[in-house]
Amino acid sequence: MKRLISFTLFFCLLLSALVSCVETSDTDGTEQKMDAKTRYGKNLAVLPILSEAVKVQAISWSVFEDFEVNTQRLKNETIPTLQNISEQLALQTDSLRTKIPDSLNTRPIYARLLVATTRAKLLKQLVHEDAVDSLKLETSLKEMNIAVQQLFIEMNRTFKKSKIDDALKETEKKELEKQKKFLDSVYKAEIEDNNNGK
Repeated sequence: MKRLISFTLFFCLLLSALVSCVETSDTDGTEQKMDAKTRYGKNLAVLPILSEAVKVQAISWSVFEDFEVNTQRLKNETIPTLQNISEQLALQTDSLRTKIPDSLNTRPIYARLLVATTRAKLLKQLVHEDAVDSLKLETSLKEMNIAVQQLFIEMNRTFKKSKIDDALKETEKKELEKQKKFLDSVYKAEIEDNNNGK
């Protein structure tokens, strides 16, 4: 009799353990499906608009347009989409860093591009983890967004500074031409005075 009670008790425990395992695996599957539908980066700031001068120069920068589009696509996306985008961004930032056009090849732009490259690779690593931490993902998306903002701001600043420098050079050139004309006229007047005095 004791054996029968022990066997029944063991059978009940085994059955309850199996039922709880099945329920746990169903719950895990539901959570994974929910994660695939959950959207991240809803509150990312809008990226700065690049000036026309920057856009003209960036056309020659291999994959810059694709990089710009992908960084704008980070907002309000699911993990599978973010996995795809982050893979592209990691490749694109590497490519951009190796082929910077001369007009954009400044230390500040390179430094900001290096930060964007690092952020893209960290984002890629994070979204490919088995269990993605949603808080870390939101932080990583925000950091990537800030890195790209800083890059775009520096690109605009570089061309604005270049435009100001060009305007100053043009003003200086005109001033030098005025001074030269004045000196030439004074010189001519002196020659005429010397010729008239003889």
